[in-house]
Amino acid sequence: MVEELESVRSRITILEHLLICHFCKHDEFILYCSFSNVEDPGIGVLSIGYSAVCGTCGCVTEFGDPSGPSEDGVDYIWAFSQTVL
Repeated sequence: MVEELESVRSRITILEHLLICHFCKHDEFILYCSFSNVEDPGIGVLSIGYSAVCGTCGCVTEFGDPSGPSEDGVDYIWAFSQTVL
């Protein structure tokens, strides 16, 4: 699992499910990270979002980070896995 995704052509797995383009069904994406202010105006709390642009057709898939503690609170579950192509 990875802590931070890189903006390179890659395959992305979220909680062990391969990200597939909704339009052309390919699995190669270039990732982009976006930041937005959660509280406007506020104390500057930022939310991180991801956009995956399909390397074949250009369709964009947006998603957040579902990483978090396990149900029992003992372990931390990293949701992302990235395979650079």
